Amino acid sequence: MKNIIRFILPIIALSACNRGVGFDIEGKLVDKAAGVVYLVSENTSVDTLATAAVETDNTFRLRGRVDEPATAFICDDNGNALAVLLIENSRLRLTYTDDGYTVEGGPVNDKYNIIVRRLSNVARQIAEIDPQDETAEEQYESSMTKYRDILSTAISSNLDNIIGVELFIGQESKGMSAEEMRARLAQFSPRMRELSAMRRFEEYVNIYERTETGRPFIDMPLTTISGKDTSLGEICAENRWVLLDFWATWCEPCLEEIPYLQQAYAKYALQGFEICSISIDRDPLRWQTFVARNQMLWTNAIDLPAEGGNSAAETYGLQSIPCNFLISPDGIIVARNLRGEDLLRELETRLEN
Repeated sequence: MKNIIRFILPIIALSACNRGVGFDIEGKLVDKAAGVVYLVSENTSVDTLATAAVETDNTFRLRGRVDEPATAFICDDNGNALAVLLIENSRLRLTYTDDGYTVEGGPVNDKYNIIVRRLSNVARQIAEIDPQDETAEEQYESSMTKYRDILSTAISSNLDNIIGVELFIGQESKGMSAEEMRARLAQFSPRMRELSAMRRFEEYVNIYERTETGRPFIDMPLTTISGKDTSLGEICAENRWVLLDFWATWCEPCLEEIPYLQQAYAKYALQGFEICSISIDRDPLRWQTFVARNQMLWTNAIDLPAEGGNSAAETYGLQSIPCNFLISPDGIIVARNLRGEDLLRELETRLEN
């Protein structure tokens, strides 16, 4: 489990929405891990809410105020996210255990930690399932059902506070259709739907709906690794199957997919299959070097939109990478987020039958 599992807890007194929410967070790092710590939140970009020097005894204190309840991360000056928290009007502290850093001390974050532990325990059980066990599939389905039930119940109990918002956007919405996401959004209190995160998410749902399976692909201009100006429409115009793949050189899960892309391209390129990989890197030289060294012989482009235009990632409503879309010869998105062996099986079904 490489990603931070983020989840839930009921918040109290949301009249603070109108006055802002103050934060006061103390902590102590282990082994002189950093010289500076930051409190950051992710909106359309990463915003730094506060900065604090780490003292000689490894302690720090972050203080400030935000306009509304929000999810934030404590990060060090090495770029590591140490802990996730929900900002509340309480004195908080960052503590360290064998499981890593945790923020505690306020009613919101203390409840949050209880739920995180419950979900983490189920996730651990899933990770420990032996795939060779004849009951592995049954164990997996049972554990996933338990996980989803905990998550859904927690959100339903917190539709009037930041807990439900965080859980829904960060967890439950993954895998939902646009219709399902809208139905859940409608359950939240008007106050929660006015939060910046929820307004941005509603915009995302509108984009997501346009790129669901069964919808025509959205054309967009592209600049390939050779500097050629083209478009997704030109790439798809040859009456062929196209895998639109979003990735980055710094994304480890993306790199794990490259061998499968190479297998797919080697097997089906002569049948007209094409891959269009769009990198969201911000270092063109690093991207060009990586593509050349790894013999990514298909179409490669980088997502550096012109000023005032939408990026490719925005056009396709990306929330995370890797992310891909399989486009049929008639220009319809027929599958999304095909990973590893699932990609190879889908292509076998589509191109060999």
